[in-house]
Amino acid sequence: MRKRHILFIGLLAALLMALLFSFHAGTEGEAPASQAAQAAAVDSSSCVYPKEYMHTHHMQVLEDWKNTAAHEGPDAVHETADGRKLQKNLSTCLACHGSNRYFCFSCHAYANVQPNCWNCHISPLETP
Repeated sequence: MRKRHILFIGLLAALLMALLFSFHAGTEGEAPASQAAQAAAVDSSSCVYPKEYMHTHHMQVLEDWKNTAAHEGPDAVHETADGRKLQKNLSTCLACHGSNRYFCFSCHAYANVQPNCWNCHISPLETP
């Protein structure tokens, strides 16, 4: 009789584990719908580079802009492909992306990365 109880508890535990893993299966690799909707609210047609390039290279762009701005100051200017001239600073990025308070944070949390931008700059989430 005791062996049946142990067998029953073991089967119940295995079933519970299988259910937990089945609910989690299929969610990896997909951004939550609410985060994707928030990030999509930004108009990417006026960005400094094409959207696809920025998705993969935005940290390199920010690093380059930071270094250039540190050496050239207000004279650090980026010219876009369509001829617009933009000052190389974080305020230029936040002029469009700052309206979406979760633009940076939702993707970085999803990708499990912690950029150091906000070590020096005030985070959009910290502003009232």
